[in-house]
Amino acid sequence: MPATGVDESNNSNGQASPGLVGPDKETGKAGSRTTSENGHHDGHHVNPIRKSGSEISFEGYDEMSYDNLPGNLRREDSDDELSPRGGSHVLSNASKQQAPIPVQWPERNEEAFERGKACLKTLECDALSFTSDDLVHLIFEIFMELGLPGELGIPIEKMQRFILGVRDRMLDNPYHNWTHIFVVTQTVYSLGTISGVISKLEAMECFALFISAMCHDLEHPGVNNLFLIKSRSSLATLYDETSILEKHHSFRAFELMLHSNIDLLSFLAPDQYTDFREMVMSIILATDMARHSDYMARLKEKMKPEEAEKPLDSLFEMEILIKCADTSNVLKPFDVAKKWALRVTDEFFLQGDMERANGMDVTPMCDRDTQSRVALQKGFIDFVIGPFYKAVGTVFPAMAHVFGQIQVNRSAWDDYDDSKLVGELGNTYRAELPGLLNDGPMKLRIVTWNIAAVNNNPFEYWITHQSEEYAKLMQSVQHFIDNPGEKDFEVSSIFSDNMFAELKEEMAGHGFAGLDEWEMRWETEYKGRMAVSGFLKDKHIGSKRLISMPDRITNTINSDGRILMRPSVISMFDEDIRSVQGWWRMWKKFMFQTEVHTLDRLSPGVYKTQTVCQMIQEIKHSKYPAISVEEEEISIPLQVLVLAVFDAVLLHILNTVALKTWQPIKRSLCEAFNQNKGQEVVSILSNSYDDADVIFIQEAAAGFVDQAKAGLGKKYLVLRPYLLDGYRNQNSIILAKRERFVEGSTIDVTEHVCRLAGGGKWTAPGDLCVMAMKGVDGSRYLLASFHGDTNGMATVPVLRALDDAVTQSYPDHILIFGLDANTHKHHGPSCQGVGDFHTTFSAMGFGSCWGPKPTLKTWTTRNARTYLQPQLQKAVGMSDAARKGDVNLKDWIIFYSSQVQTSESMRDNTGERRFCEEMVFPTLKFPSDHAIVSTLLTRTAEPAA
Repeated sequence: MPATGVDESNNSNGQASPGLVGPDKETGKAGSRTTSENGHHDGHHVNPIRKSGSEISFEGYDEMSYDNLPGNLRREDSDDELSPRGGSHVLSNASKQQAPIPVQWPERNEEAFERGKACLKTLECDALSFTSDDLVHLIFEIFMELGLPGELGIPIEKMQRFILGVRDRMLDNPYHNWTHIFVVTQTVYSLGTISGVISKLEAMECFALFISAMCHDLEHPGVNNLFLIKSRSSLATLYDETSILEKHHSFRAFELMLHSNIDLLSFLAPDQYTDFREMVMSIILATDMARHSDYMARLKEKMKPEEAEKPLDSLFEMEILIKCADTSNVLKPFDVAKKWALRVTDEFFLQGDMERANGMDVTPMCDRDTQSRVALQKGFIDFVIGPFYKAVGTVFPAMAHVFGQIQVNRSAWDDYDDSKLVGELGNTYRAELPGLLNDGPMKLRIVTWNIAAVNNNPFEYWITHQSEEYAKLMQSVQHFIDNPGEKDFEVSSIFSDNMFAELKEEMAGHGFAGLDEWEMRWETEYKGRMAVSGFLKDKHIGSKRLISMPDRITNTINSDGRILMRPSVISMFDEDIRSVQGWWRMWKKFMFQTEVHTLDRLSPGVYKTQTVCQMIQEIKHSKYPAISVEEEEISIPLQVLVLAVFDAVLLHILNTVALKTWQPIKRSLCEAFNQNKGQEVVSILSNSYDDADVIFIQEAAAGFVDQAKAGLGKKYLVLRPYLLDGYRNQNSIILAKRERFVEGSTIDVTEHVCRLAGGGKWTAPGDLCVMAMKGVDGSRYLLASFHGDTNGMATVPVLRALDDAVTQSYPDHILIFGLDANTHKHHGPSCQGVGDFHTTFSAMGFGSCWGPKPTLKTWTTRNARTYLQPQLQKAVGMSDAARKGDVNLKDWIIFYSSQVQTSESMRDNTGERRFCEEMVFPTLKFPSDHAIVSTLLTRTAEPAA
């Protein structure tokens, strides 16, 4: 929480919130910890965690998972099947076959490391004098000096992956950022050593304390709890408007620790895990300043003479340590303290700017027009933190001497006003957004790219492949399906009665009803059909969604960060399935024995554990009239049966036409469009578009954010909406060049614009990313990245919402909007046409990178579906792929014509700043079905909305 202001807007009485059960810790110790002369812990025995009388839990979050696979986090032992709670993971074939990837641990700067190591146990450490990589090494050194990895049996690589995971998830806020995480962790180490608290803790307690310190502000959005309530944030609703951020930090912490590619808590038995989680949640909740008065009351109680001889509860000691560390800027030398004072007030004032822009009442301490930075510091010391430290010094006398620095700093503030503070530190740490400057023509190179392509089915779209074997394979499949002739075969010759009997046994074992009716339909409607002419080509099966619906659900499943794939020709499953019998064993195991742990989309915040077959949902006659009322009643077992037959038929066809080559070809596609896609996108951007000032990305997997930070983060600020989509993995993000924009000046206004667009009517989490920020030229910018729905009907409502946001709240901002508008050749009631879209946005005062008369000749997509996918009616032959497929102008860069002008617009479908007119894409070297679009924007003389 902020170090110079108190937010007591929620839970101000300090009581536990309705979603939490308060801790009831025992006070006894099973043992103590000692350190050797070099600071490393000598013990090797893992002390049992203390049993607690009650458990802290978030409603709906008794099981934790992490859905977003980061780029630098990989399982170091692909055969490890131990879950964090002693159960077993069901590993996908991909995780078993991938070779272990080393941790991308940064190189250590020895001079900085030795300088930092020397002050780890002091309050003299100036974290702002170190690089981000330096702080990674220094936090790791703290854990090593404590001896925790060795004592608890935690592999070094897991610890390193976790540290990198925390860093990657911190946003670029002026105050609540990765550096603040280090400050709090290092200060806990320092004060814990000075006070002697650490030496008394059991190993598990110590581990909980330092994990809490690292995660206490995980993914902090840069605004406080009151703002989340006033803005009607979905987080406020989810966490019942009490300790919102603290609960969310805790939730994110356990998501990260339990991520199967980190698995940090695998050493814990189930009962230990429960107690460990309780401790961590309680410690993090202590940082909520709304609970400050409660801790003051507890300290005063401990100061009574009759309490003096009683031992302190270790959980209370840890909570006091993290509260001290979280507000410890006032304990640092004044030269350090004043840097953080400027940063925290920057963050306050940015929140106030956003409140004012959104028509909210401005929180007094966040109002840059009326509030003084220096006055905030004085008031915080005099009325909030000064009395707190005085009480702490009485209860923890070993720490009392270090609190003298507070008065030194308080006296120093008497010689300062805001102008002196800002004057001394310059603009290095300032994030204030000044008025718009017109000191010459601004030029920005803008790029937009929807990086989606092949999602789950590597064969779904025609691609440009370097191997002739690919063309031969796909032509053979097309010919087989178009003209099966005597090669056609009965369904029962591939999916036998014995296989059906085994399927029925599995279905009955899982409690599915209507199996007699289901079996009758197999006997009379399906088993005797010809597989190609009577099954694959049956349009009624397509209309009923009996294949496409279960395929969409079961093709690729993200469970606890594990990517599980159905054994099928049309999934990324890459084990050998040339034998039908071998495939059938794997298919049954996947559908009926594999347990998955996924978010229940109908119950926000609730996770469900179920087998794959239980994920399949009923097909309603009311929504899909092609399916009869009688079929609706057995639609779940019917989908399972038809999907099994479909997978078996496709497998037989591929084994018939290309037994030896189809799987190697499939693996090449999986590598290009799945396993290596993120790295290839980063490579294209870094090699061909290193001159771009702003890059808009659409339909990125959540894990791509971390890949972008790792590969592009030194040059670009990687900006993401606070709420990412980890289910569909279709996220819009923005890359802003550091030398062009002021780091720490970013305000995430995504939710504001989404509300103006009708809430969830037109946008889902991740679809839109909108950031207000300051340029180094003094200009204010509103940058937006968006991908629309399939037919483009959401595009105009979102554009109108952006226009309203500028008019109402950001009138002096330069708007730049990169998007996949999903516009099509022809306009209709349910389809957004290119011409109508252009007419609409022109009437609103917008221009685009395609000039005053965009034409269909500047298409940005050219793709077509093959015959290897569930909806055969959408298939296009190879010779017609370039002509009859999806050839449309979908990608745009939009701006106010009165603000900027465009030039040098271009398309690229090669990754080399070239465009091949006749080429179908994606290709193995260009992993997207959308072209890259770029333009040069030059500011006009009088920017205005």
